[in-house]
Amino acid sequence: MNFLNLLKREKYLFVDDISNHNEELNEIVSKSSFLVLGGAGSIGQAVTKEIFKRSPKKLTCC
Repeated sequence: MNFLNLLKREKYLFVDDISNHNEELNEIVSKSSFLVLGGAGSIGQAVTKEIFKRSPKKLTCC
């Protein structure tokens, strides 16, 4: 399913922001610890995956 067509968008919402600040995000996340509440839900899962991609110091989900 193409969600972008469904939402009448040409690209995902934060693509430009993430790519423009990727190095800074990686640096901050790699030095930080995170607790994600509701990590099993769809939004929590997406947040957890994005944090995990950037090698956090510690990531806890519940």
